Amino acid sequence: MKKRFCTAACLIFCALLFTASPCWAKAKGYCYVVGYSYQLKQAYFSPIFALDVRDVSYSNEEYTTDVELIQKMESRFQNYLARNQNLDIAKYTISARGAYKNETIGIKRLMTEREDYKRKGFQAKVLKDFKFTD
Repeated sequence: MKKRFCTAACLIFCALLFTASPCWAKAKGYCYVVGYSYQLKQAYFSPIFALDVRDVSYSNEEYTTDVELIQKMESRFQNYLARNQNLDIAKYTISARGAYKNETIGIKRLMTEREDYKRKGFQAKVLKDFKFTD
């Protein structure tokens, strides 16, 4: 009985070990954050920054990004806008973008989104001195 239990426990442990290891895989993802105000017709973009993200993807362009990381990016950009740009942050919506699979895709998405805001009459600016460190 003990031998059977130990064998079953070892099999379960090995199964968990081999199936859980892909969850630890990391990939380089390229992200940016947007802060925009429809009331003020302003949009602010962070530059593209690289982060280690989970190597899980359902598309050719993006990795999935966990909620905790998204909240961290948005919070830091919000604080930056309030402190360094002296903005009334209550008038802005902050939204993280990414994690794109390569920098070229990230830059293309950022520039496309920036142009969309400009077409709508927004002042759209990339804040090159924002740095995101995890």
